Amino acid sequence: MPDLNHLSYSSINTYLMCPESWRRRYVLQQKAPTATALVFGSAVHGAIESYLRMGKPLEEAWRQSWSEQVTSESGIAWGEETADTLAADGERILTAPNVAAFLDDIRHNYDPLRERSMERKVELRVPGVPVPIVGYIDVITRDGVPGDFKTAARMWAPDKAASEMQPLVYLAALNQEGVHEHNWLFRHYVMTKSARPSCKVFECQRSPAEVLTGLFPTIQQVWRDIQAERFPKVTNGCKCSAKYCEYWQECQG
Repeated sequence: MPDLNHLSYSSINTYLMCPESWRRRYVLQQKAPTATALVFGSAVHGAIESYLRMGKPLEEAWRQSWSEQVTSESGIAWGEETADTLAADGERILTAPNVAAFLDDIRHNYDPLRERSMERKVELRVPGVPVPIVGYIDVITRDGVPGDFKTAARMWAPDKAASEMQPLVYLAALNQEGVHEHNWLFRHYVMTKSARPSCKVFECQRSPAEVLTGLFPTIQQVWRDIQAERFPKVTNGCKCSAKYCEYWQECQG
């Protein structure tokens, strides 16, 4: 077993979707090509951060961020996609009039002088779990509400935001810090990669009760399972495919 000094929302989510995938990544530390969706999403985050922090034009911010992401990744599973086609997709999405206006509105509601208002590191302490759950909040707007930027192939269904674990982890961590101004609200800023890009804000309200009855027990069980080295393979889940699992091909052998 690895000597874990923290967990993250993404690692917990990976375990919940497929413990065998978690084992390959965190125990065996198997190297695998990076999915283009991850590279693309990271580049979009970087471009938006440059735009919000420094006011850098979106087109310029995207080109720089995309170049940095492609250069920093040693292996990318391009499949039928290429660096050029994805570069064009990112520029098309971020410079679409409705998306640019969407991001401009966020920029006007973002305070660059506010302490740790972008990429804010938080640590959630869970009873019975000796390591913290570490995460990074994309942005906190002037009203104190944290939010996360998402890119998606299609627009989210109305109930998706309320079912996500990520907001509850971040809100609970802020609450432990003594930050209460968010009123347990969280926003997802979703942009689609469709031919005609669309964008929408999904605001959801969570509660302390969900932390105690749902989030903490889930994380505690994941920790117990990891310590007991329980890593079953989930073959009927959404992650078990060549598109969504970086270990799919090796796992089929």
